[in-house]
Amino acid sequence: MNFPGLELKIRMAFVAGPDMRLLVPVRLYYTDTDPYAVQFSFDVAPDQVVRWTFARELLYQGLTAPAGIGDVKITPIGPHRNRCFSIELESADGYACLEGPGASVTAWLAKTFEVVPEGRESESVDIDSFLDKLLTH
Repeated sequence: MNFPGLELKIRMAFVAGPDMRLLVPVRLYYTDTDPYAVQFSFDVAPDQVVRWTFARELLYQGLTAPAGIGDVKITPIGPHRNRCFSIELESADGYACLEGPGASVTAWLAKTFEVVPEGRESESVDIDSFLDKLLTH
C-alpha cells in the first residue's frame, strides 16, 4: 500500500494551571509505513514543536475509557454525546496535559482503521526491508 498518510489538524487546550488554558495547534498523523502508531505534535512556541509517537490502539481505547500508563495517558471527559478527551504526556523533559474534541479525533481514527484495519497491521509492515536496513547498519 502506498498512500501519503492521514492528517488531522485541530486546536486543543494546553492545561497550564487550574484556571489557565491556552489553545495550541495540534497535528495527528498516521501512515501505513508505521501502522501500529499515531504521531501527535503540538507547538509550544513558534520555533518549538513537541512530537510524540504512541500506539494507535492506545488512542482508540483512551477516547472511550481511561487508557495508558507511564508516559502517555488518555482519558475521555464529559458525556458521550459531547465528549472531549485529555492526553497527558510525561518525560524526563517535562509534563503536558492537553484537552480536545473527541468527535473529530474519533472520526479521523476511523479513517485510519479503513486504511489499515485493526488486527491487520502486520500485513503493512515490510519485515524484509526493515531487517535489511537493520543488518546493514
